[in-house]
Amino acid sequence: MNLERFLRFSQPAHLLVCETDGFSLRGAVLVRDGQQWRLGQQARVEQVDMAQALADVLDQLKAGGWAGGGPVILLSPAVMTMLLELPVNPKKPRPLAQMLELVRWEVEPLLLQHTMRWSVGHLLVGRGYMTEQQAQAVMDLQQGRPNAAGGLAMQDKFSFRRFGDLAEELGYIKRSQLNQCLTGQDWLRADDQGIECGWAPLAAVDDMPGNHRWLVSCVNAGLLQRWSALVGKHGLKLRAMYPLAGCAAALLPEDSHNAVMLEALPGQAFASRLSAGQVSVLYPYMNPGKPALDICLEIYHALRLLPSDPLWLAARDGQAAELADKLHTLLAVEVRVVDDALIDGGLTPGMAGVARHALGLAEAERCVGVREGGPLPPLWQRVEVRAAVLLAVLLVLVVGVEASLLIRRNHIEGVKHEVDKKWAVIEEASRRINAQIELVNQRKQALAQQKADQIRFEATLDFYSNAVPARVTLVKQVLDMLQGVISDEVVMIAIDEPERVVKVAPPAPPTPPLPNAPPPDNRLEVEHFRLEAWAVNETAAQTFVQRMAQAAQGLALDIRDPQVIIGKGPLNHNGFTITLRLVRLMTAETSAQQPQTVTWH
Repeated sequence: MNLERFLRFSQPAHLLVCETDGFSLRGAVLVRDGQQWRLGQQARVEQVDMAQALADVLDQLKAGGWAGGGPVILLSPAVMTMLLELPVNPKKPRPLAQMLELVRWEVEPLLLQHTMRWSVGHLLVGRGYMTEQQAQAVMDLQQGRPNAAGGLAMQDKFSFRRFGDLAEELGYIKRSQLNQCLTGQDWLRADDQGIECGWAPLAAVDDMPGNHRWLVSCVNAGLLQRWSALVGKHGLKLRAMYPLAGCAAALLPEDSHNAVMLEALPGQAFASRLSAGQVSVLYPYMNPGKPALDICLEIYHALRLLPSDPLWLAARDGQAAELADKLHTLLAVEVRVVDDALIDGGLTPGMAGVARHALGLAEAERCVGVREGGPLPPLWQRVEVRAAVLLAVLLVLVVGVEASLLIRRNHIEGVKHEVDKKWAVIEEASRRINAQIELVNQRKQALAQQKADQIRFEATLDFYSNAVPARVTLVKQVLDMLQGVISDEVVMIAIDEPERVVKVAPPAPPTPPLPNAPPPDNRLEVEHFRLEAWAVNETAAQTFVQRMAQAAQGLALDIRDPQVIIGKGPLNHNGFTITLRLVRLMTAETSAQQPQTVTWH
């Protein structure tokens, strides 16, 4: 398999193969099934207007289940194939434009002769609407030659008349038949002089050093563009056009290095001779008035074949076996019928050969198609090839980068694994240390709690051992003192011990001491009782205050904030309310040495 077939970027899922003889159109869909191709839907339409014929064929194919899409290849008698001997070495190809001009120069006169075959007279005879004698008579009248239809007297009447009009006037054909052939002629040739070509290199010419044999196909450029535009209207793409006759050679077995392929078609036949596996001779023969057997016999004798030369036969519509038997009987040679799965499925030999060539299933170049725009440039000059190479380079770079990143990642993961192991050891040691610290903190808290409990216990013990007895004694002394100073005119209303507040006298501004002034009192209140009483008169109230002050001195207590005000007493009697505080004063040093006591209410 050559490099071009190997570098096919994508194989379509469907391939539509069409064939026309100018008056009908048939189509078949090849469906890719894995690496194999099978024959799908088929359709055939008898219609000379190829635009309508293609639409009808596509409708039939879609009705059969075809989804549409994919490339299209077309076989047409408008395409001509031939062998050219050119001074071009395939190993040293010329630029595409130069090669195209060289091929066009060689094929232009041959294509012109080929196009002349599609005259109205040829088509009318080929369709069986006229005989060859009638066609010759019409041409004689056009050219002023005597014939069976009339003599020289008719020259002025029929000279320079169109062939079809003259044939209709003579009664040889009907107008509908003429219109049919004129429409078919529009799809077989065009008025422009442009030529599109396709070629494939073959072997070198033995008797002409420096020359090589090239297999060439060509078609009128306007006709190719017309077909391409028609196919494009249906959302398809015309890949190439192939000759109607000669493509069956692609069906020969790979080991057929020396053989002759005889392809029989209605009104014509085409012979392809292989030498060393490559096409060496092409021999077309066309005669609409002769049967297929006679045409094949004439070609066989024209090629001057030996009885030992392998002869292969390809024919359409199941006629190959019968025709092979007749040739074997008349020529006394073995005639092998081309056997192919696509032909057995209903394709013509030409369609089957073109399909295998277009799909790269044929090993040798035994037929060539013509694509719009000319042949593709060499592989290294194609955009898709360069894109593929660039894509491959990018892919290699991406793979290299990915491999490098993978190696670095594996290295980093290894280092990370080692670090994780060491970090796990550090974390385990940290957990043990934290556990020890927590244990030490718990022990510290336990010791602090024990110390606090011990202090509270000692304070409680001191309170019950010292403070409570002292407080009991002080309260008893105060009660005894009150019992001694209260008279019948005084009633004790309340005695209370408010919350103890240590009052510190604010520091006095520095002033020079007055002569004979008493020293400042810097003592603090450490004990105090609030007393409230009621007297029937003011005298009794003042007397009570004075007696309290005298009695308090014996207990080392002082009277503070004495007040005597008019107020209601028991049973709502008028009298005087007495309030005062009984306090014990100590210096700051002495107060700090005294044990703390609780507040009594």
